[in-house]
Amino acid sequence: MSVRRDGSSRFGPANQWGTFPAFSLGWRLSQESFLQGLHGLSDLKLRVGYGKTGNQSFGNYQQFAKYVLGDAQTQMQFGNTFVTTVRPGAYNPFIQWEGTNAFDVGLDYGFGGQRVTGAIDWYNKQTSGLIFTVPVCAGCGLSNFNQQNIGKMRNRGIELSLNAALLDQRKTSGLSWNASFTAAHNKNEMLQIYASQGVTRVLTGLVAGGVGTFIQVLQPGQPINSFYMLQQKYDAQGKPIQGSYVDQPTVKDTVACPASPTCGGPGRLYRPDGVINQDDRRPFHDPAPKWILGHSSYLTYRNFDVSFTLRAYLGNWVYNNVASNLGTYSEVTRASPYNLHASVLNTGFTTPQYLSDYYVEDASFLRLDNITAGYSFNYRGQPMRITGTVQNVFTITGYSGVDPTAGLNGLDNNIYPRSRTFTGGLSVKF
Repeated sequence: MSVRRDGSSRFGPANQWGTFPAFSLGWRLSQESFLQGLHGLSDLKLRVGYGKTGNQSFGNYQQFAKYVLGDAQTQMQFGNTFVTTVRPGAYNPFIQWEGTNAFDVGLDYGFGGQRVTGAIDWYNKQTSGLIFTVPVCAGCGLSNFNQQNIGKMRNRGIELSLNAALLDQRKTSGLSWNASFTAAHNKNEMLQIYASQGVTRVLTGLVAGGVGTFIQVLQPGQPINSFYMLQQKYDAQGKPIQGSYVDQPTVKDTVACPASPTCGGPGRLYRPDGVINQDDRRPFHDPAPKWILGHSSYLTYRNFDVSFTLRAYLGNWVYNNVASNLGTYSEVTRASPYNLHASVLNTGFTTPQYLSDYYVEDASFLRLDNITAGYSFNYRGQPMRITGTVQNVFTITGYSGVDPTAGLNGLDNNIYPRSRTFTGGLSVKF
């Protein structure tokens, strides 16, 4: 059990201090008499824990009013002299600690004299005072964004791990194999947007192209940074129709409508209004993977050894901003034309369609992160070792972009992709 009292000068005087308690309990079941005779069980421990943590991960001096230099391309002219402007910057003297209350229940296990070990964990984390950089209202200042405590969110999930010595014949055939497996599932949900924000949702995810184009949302009941898109319509050949989107039921109807494709079902109290606008946008998937899987192996055979690491993300989605920004025929008519993105051959778009859910793609993948091979030997009585390593060996994915992990928070905006690296080494001891 512990209690921390932390202070940070990043907050204003009234909010500098936070109290963060924690406790944990453990019960080693394998030492109890009722499990002593269980064959093969070498360890079994039940864990329960609770803790509150604080987050102050934002820029310095956010609580102070300050001046910042304006855009160097936007200057004031005094005669023949051009002067860079200085303007008030965004600040928030009321920003508070972001606090997360986490509850965890876990089970550690071991079998066969600890030849097989692992853990199972379930957790529930609720965050209040969520700190986020959000757009400010028009006329609220000379900055577009500010950091605020905007609401509450929750993360719940399960984590599994398994470590096993699958083979151990080093004394006979010289072969051994140790492996580990991990799996994690997390469900994220925005619980509340504070009334002080004056809105029921907060737009995030600024993308390249257009002016102030945000394609993600913080909305209660939805995962954080869910994509907030218009539902694309397609022709009979499956080709997206430019500027044609589904008119969502957004207008409250006084009469319960019958079941129909346009009404949505008997008794539905909302109907389409016949106009495509911002009200027709809907949360559409989110960038966080539903499952994260991992596997690593270490194999030896006499003086040779090989190790590798596999990783898989399942159910994560990415907005292909490269395609939405450059995948239109209008790019060739610019004064400085850009190369077209290949997606234009599938869409035929002549103007950008930034809010189309066509550009939100399933970016699930399997990646061999690294593989290392080595050979150990003696030369004139001295130990030596030769190694070779490849990083980012291969990636299997259906995502059309260059890298399913290139985007930040699910936004692929021409990010430089991971490189494949080859490394060789020679270790000599004298």
